[in-house]
Amino acid sequence: MKKKKIVKEKKPKTSRQPKEDASVKKVKIKVIGVGGGGGNIISELSKKLKDFSSSKVDFVAVNTDNQALGALHKKVKTFAFGQKLTFGLGAGRDVSTGEKAAKDDAEKIKSLFSDNKDLYIIVSSLGGGTGTGASPVFSKIASQMNLMTLGIFTLPFSFEGKKKMDTAWSAIEEMKNHLNAYMVLPNEKIFGLTKEEVSFTDSLNLLNNHLAGSLEGLLRTIYSPGVINIDWADIRTILEGKKNLAYLNVAKVRGGQNLEELLKKLIKNPILDYDFEDADNIMFNIEGSKDLSLQSLSLISRKINEMSPGARIIFGLINNPKMKNEIKVTILSTGSSERKESKRKKKKEVKPEVKKQEKEKEAEKVRRTALEIKEAEKKEIEKEEEDEKIFEIPAFLRKEKKKK
Repeated sequence: MKKKKIVKEKKPKTSRQPKEDASVKKVKIKVIGVGGGGGNIISELSKKLKDFSSSKVDFVAVNTDNQALGALHKKVKTFAFGQKLTFGLGAGRDVSTGEKAAKDDAEKIKSLFSDNKDLYIIVSSLGGGTGTGASPVFSKIASQMNLMTLGIFTLPFSFEGKKKMDTAWSAIEEMKNHLNAYMVLPNEKIFGLTKEEVSFTDSLNLLNNHLAGSLEGLLRTIYSPGVINIDWADIRTILEGKKNLAYLNVAKVRGGQNLEELLKKLIKNPILDYDFEDADNIMFNIEGSKDLSLQSLSLISRKINEMSPGARIIFGLINNPKMKNEIKVTILSTGSSERKESKRKKKKEVKPEVKKQEKEKEAEKVRRTALEIKEAEKKEIEKEEEDEKIFEIPAFLRKEKKKK
């Protein structure tokens, strides 16, 4: 008789990585790119954020232009609307067409928000037709459905003209009433990302790379278990409310770079023209090796507190064995949009048209002052004439008048 071979049962390989918490796995996010520009942005983001499966992060491009939808990355789902109005074409840079197309398909758009995601991120390049006209409609529908939303919007280049910029800001003014929080990314910031001569396409990719890095940091904070864990309830706390201007950034240093360099990078996101100073709510997550010192944690935390002493702060810590001699910090803040926008406007260079308006106001002020002087002179003349009338009266009658 042949002896039976004894097959040893293979033990399953154990991963050294900590297991994800069951509650963390349930967090689901949908990133919606509205219009041609928004679709292109999330198409690039889907490539760069490939480590996050569709069960966690869904990428959906929405557009009236069927051809533009067909040209996007395969990981991006597509959603066409306004077909009866545009016949599958774009809005032709007409904001009213983009708006009407979305309003006509409002019931269909509701289905896009009916999948019980935890967070809907609406991305759009403003200043054109479909994105600028339709994004406010999408934001309003999401708000009416009581959904958690974050808007990410790019502004046109200054060389595209004042009219286009004004159109973009008008859309933001309308949308921020419906969004929990929103970020504003001026395309003009691209000029500060590199000193080299780059093509227009490559320059937009630079912007997308920075945005992808910031979003990746936020997603890792949500999905990675930590020594001090930040969960979805914490993110909700940061985003709750409406009209909140958001600041999102990731900073990383390695080797000989010190913490001061890290903090400089953290405070200044190169694709935003505002920071998190005086924010109302701050969430920051520190990721590093298990050798990360308490002194380093203290210095980072103290600097953030100094920037926003009155903020409600949520802190997280992740130990990553792969990060030897490296520290990475992700920060998300929200606060008063009016306060931050006021600071943004003060920092912004005064444009010729603004100077013209100021001159007109000054001229109006001078004109009013001249009128006031003229009125005062008129009263003085009337007073003098009254006095002269008195002196025309005989002396004995003037004395009687004074007595009265």
